[in-house]
Amino acid sequence: MKVVELKNVKKIYPDGTIALKGVSLSVEEGEFLGVMGPSGSGKSTLLHLIGGLDKPSEGIVKVFGKEINHLDEDELAEMRKRKIAYVFQFYYLLEDFSVLENLTLIGELAGIKNPKKKALELLDFLRLSHRINHKPYQLSGGEQQRVAIGRALMVEPKLILADEPTGNLDSKEGFRIFELFKELNEKGITFVVATHNDSLKPFFGRIINLRDGEIVTQR
Repeated sequence: MKVVELKNVKKIYPDGTIALKGVSLSVEEGEFLGVMGPSGSGKSTLLHLIGGLDKPSEGIVKVFGKEINHLDEDELAEMRKRKIAYVFQFYYLLEDFSVLENLTLIGELAGIKNPKKKALELLDFLRLSHRINHKPYQLSGGEQQRVAIGRALMVEPKLILADEPTGNLDSKEGFRIFELFKELNEKGITFVVATHNDSLKPFFGRIINLRDGEIVTQR
């Protein structure tokens, strides 16, 4: 089953910047896809279009078989809430809330039954049970990113989009995050991960390379 399908997708911003130049791409269910390329190559734009955070200027974007170009904001929000989760370079945790509260709040907003119980289970899986009452500023960068991943998992997503998720981490912590991604991928979650870090290539099942808004190579 194709989780993502892009056909001749272009993105041109109002200032005339061409971010994507006719990209066509399919992502199968259960894939661990790496999107690589230098800064400004179009990686983030590609993820934003897949996740419905932005709309293409031309072309078709299908996610879970639906052409999301024509979905209204409520339909897009529902899809994102139920099927898609994001992990970013910056953690975007609520600084005044504890680790447990950061996850529980997301579960409450998503209508998850017994969100506190689910949050505790996820934090145990993420090896963060000893940190549940800590605030984000009391955590290391790697721990904060694991909390952000836990927050993403609260909605039981079928697709995780990760944009430079190890960009603020040292190499050791970065590898730990990717080992966690791999474990989650083996449980059936599809991943599309944008990075410019060549040392992470061995983790991916498939890689596409973007340059100046075009796919130049893939393997």
